[in-house]
Amino acid sequence: MIKFFRNIRQSLLSENKFNKYLIYAIGEIILVVIGILIALQINNWKEQRNNSELENEMRANFNSEFSNNLIKIKKSIRQYEETEEAIRYLMSKMKADEKELQKENIDSLLAAAVDVFEYHPTQNTLTEILSTGNLNLITNDSLRYELLNWSAEFDELDEAWKTLDDFNQHMVIPYLTENASMKNIDKYSLMAWEESSKFNVDYQKLFNDIEFENQLDNLGWAVVNYRLVLSRLEKLINKIILLTND
Repeated sequence: MIKFFRNIRQSLLSENKFNKYLIYAIGEIILVVIGILIALQINNWKEQRNNSELENEMRANFNSEFSNNLIKIKKSIRQYEETEEAIRYLMSKMKADEKELQKENIDSLLAAAVDVFEYHPTQNTLTEILSTGNLNLITNDSLRYELLNWSAEFDELDEAWKTLDDFNQHMVIPYLTENASMKNIDKYSLMAWEESSKFNVDYQKLFNDIEFENQLDNLGWAVVNYRLVLSRLEKLINKIILLTND
């Protein structure tokens, strides 16, 4: 094809048909430009199609991932509601007499109060997209906003967990270690002791100690704070699921 056009040019020049040659040359340039534009358009179309396919794949992955996270966070919220309930019930027994305390299973309530855990959602899709810079491929502005909002809310959840874990590990557990029986408490947790401790625990003294009340109050505050952040994340997960539905 190139040889064909070259022959035409040489023929026009040999016949001294300069004007025709000039018109032909301009036409040839226009054809080349049109060819380049068509090629660019095809490349853009292919790129847009690939981006659209990648976006659909990301949306599907987000929907699956956050649907699983929703199941886990609902379970976590229920368990933290039970933890809060146990703490509130223990607080209601402050200054109770020995006869009233003997009716309660204090060790199981204490086990429920201190058995806290960190919520760990799956974030593989979001982590990969943020690391590769593909977040801009998501054309839905609302979805893009909520995904960025998720990162901010999750950072707040991490701070809430650090506060809760600090209260529990450095204040409440050490206090119970000195004033209660961890073996009796752990009978209702992972250790699941069959026999109780051979040491006697004076629960009436415990429930007449203002420090015990303060420890429970601090722990309760941290538990409620963590549960509230979990509830905000649950709402955010529902939004993301809705925005990624087909």
